[in-house]
Amino acid sequence: MTSVDRVIRGSVPCNGAIMKIPAGGGNPELVAWGFRNPFGLAFAPDGKLYATDNGYDDRGSRAVWGAGDHLWAVTPGAWYGWPDYSGNFPLTENQFRPPGKAALKPVIANAPGAPPKPAAILGVHASADGIAFSHSDKFGYAGEAFIAEFGDQAPMVGKVIRPVGFKVVRVNVSTGVVEEFAANRGKTNGPASWLGRGGLERPVAVHFNRAGDKLYIADFGVLRMTASSALPIQKTGVLWRITRQGGTR
Repeated sequence: MTSVDRVIRGSVPCNGAIMKIPAGGGNPELVAWGFRNPFGLAFAPDGKLYATDNGYDDRGSRAVWGAGDHLWAVTPGAWYGWPDYSGNFPLTENQFRPPGKAALKPVIANAPGAPPKPAAILGVHASADGIAFSHSDKFGYAGEAFIAEFGDQAPMVGKVIRPVGFKVVRVNVSTGVVEEFAANRGKTNGPASWLGRGGLERPVAVHFNRAGDKLYIADFGVLRMTASSALPIQKTGVLWRITRQGGTR
């Protein structure tokens, strides 16, 4: 149990944080903290570090409504808002109040400051995971981030009107604009098993080859969801390769 005005001292290692360790081994050193669920890390061609962060779920004792995933530019020493902000917006705002429930209250009595603005906001429950930067005009979109969206895990994490994620997006980190890059064809996107045909299922990681002319996508495969559990289906994972054909960019 915690009480009002109680101070809980931090320690390293810790969760919800990005840390670094010397290549030769040693103690972890805190880089930045206040992430909810940091998943992917990648350096942009200009040397800046970026991280994908999975947003809050509409479940549990402190359910949060409509909180998207984020792409962060990582600044050493910065705090990124967890558990009281989604991006740079406090959870006390009405947009995060689950229907029929009371408005959320802050957990931290004296926050260490306001978090920065995200480099981009991604879909609610999209599960923005692996990230890679294009670094060559041989592929195109040099300097832009490519993010694997694993896809929602409804109904466990909350309700969705239609599938969210299940694709790869590219992000202009200067403007925050998110564009769909690789997705299954059709009026409605979703995992191949849901659409009843071949294609992307649950992209979880992306990587450019050294030459920068090929993008590889690790596809987790089929994951069956129920109200209380997730069931992965064996031998359904795939490794995809995307190359550029014609045109200029």
